[in-house]
Amino acid sequence: MRVIVTCGPGCEPIDRVRFISNFSTGELGSLLASELQQHGFEVLCLRSRLATYPMPENVKVVPFSTNEELAKILEELSTNENVGAIFHTAALCDYRVEKVTTMDGAVLNLGKIPSSIGCLDITLEPSLKVIAKLRAWFPQMLLVGWKYEVSGTREEACDKARQQIEKYQLDASIANGPAVGKGFEVMFRGDEARHAQSSKKELVHFLMTWLSKRKF
Repeated sequence: MRVIVTCGPGCEPIDRVRFISNFSTGELGSLLASELQQHGFEVLCLRSRLATYPMPENVKVVPFSTNEELAKILEELSTNENVGAIFHTAALCDYRVEKVTTMDGAVLNLGKIPSSIGCLDITLEPSLKVIAKLRAWFPQMLLVGWKYEVSGTREEACDKARQQIEKYQLDASIANGPAVGKGFEVMFRGDEARHAQSSKKELVHFLMTWLSKRKF
């Protein structure tokens, strides 16, 4: 079975030499891709160019940078590839740069904004929500999302993961981040049971075992 794993931080350009991004290293996606590959799955990793965690040499990698670039790759794969499951671990950007202006309101469209201009205003707008497109592109595939939460309680983070399942028609969603604390909480569609995993190693093995038991 072919499995897609998205991996690492998205980025959105400010100008041709600067961008906004996040602190993701791509570790979890790399570990998951390696675990699946070792257990007989054909893995394609859509990996951010900014990911720093080492990638196993035996896993096929297609690089991406922005949300739009990743979306284009996935849409093309939906028409050309037989995919059984997608694990969307990539930490994409929630916002993109709409415009950059000087303090007097002049819009800048420079390849490299010089520091001599002084203070700037950067207007952000919501970026493309790739996870919202997946079910339309892959109507029969298993889709797994991640819900990283910084604030709130563990229960609130789990509720948001369940909401993500319903909103985007996912088969599973995994809550993690400071709100969850140590480890991960795995939720499945139509299953009220939560499956706690204490480490990334345990999580990737759990997901590999779950996928192995599915019938296609």
